[in-house]
Amino acid sequence: MQYTTDVRLIRLMCTGRVDPTMVAEAFIEGADGIMVVGCHFGDCHYISGNYQARVKMGLASRALGYVGLNAARVAFKQCSSAEGDRFVSHVTTFHDSICEIGPLGSAEKLPLPKLKDRVDTARAALASEKLRWVEGKFTEFQNNGNKYGEKFTEHEMWRTLDTIVIDEIATHGILKEMRKGAASVIELAERLEIAPPAALKYVLALQRRGLVGLAGVDGATPSYRLVERPAKAA
Repeated sequence: MQYTTDVRLIRLMCTGRVDPTMVAEAFIEGADGIMVVGCHFGDCHYISGNYQARVKMGLASRALGYVGLNAARVAFKQCSSAEGDRFVSHVTTFHDSICEIGPLGSAEKLPLPKLKDRVDTARAALASEKLRWVEGKFTEFQNNGNKYGEKFTEHEMWRTLDTIVIDEIATHGILKEMRKGAASVIELAERLEIAPPAALKYVLALQRRGLVGLAGVDGATPSYRLVERPAKAA
């Protein structure tokens, strides 16, 4: 098999082992594109690993696209171990598309440091318990339904995940900003480039969870800070 030497291969026992946070971390480290190539559906030695990989890569693509990364930098393809020519075609086509897009940051409308900072926020969101739970239930809810027997279409599942992605990225963005110090809702909205009512919604949700507290009031404008958690006893 012959393909460009720009490509770096990482072999895995199963593509289902790829975690969405790994994709984000690769871009933080400077990768220009990530493609996962798995076996065909129905041919997975681990039964559902390739189905899981498709969902995980789709989730990573959506989250990273939301924070400003060109979503075409993430791809999921399939071929068997006997389809060498097909593998080379996938690699060559993806490589050519990345060359056309350009190095990381060139096609995005953000300075590279800011882009990587946002990708880091997406990484934190992708690691959240809520996203991991829905990601893990994606195929089950389609095929078997939830505990009430309700089945969901793929479109419905992606729509649910998209909503959670937006919420988790905003939440982790606010937490990251508050680690720098107390801030008002207006300041948070400006830094994260979201609407003030949305920023207020997330701040109040974090306050109800005990993660954020009132830091003070300047005139009529309250500011908020992270709530320090007591250290666990050894």
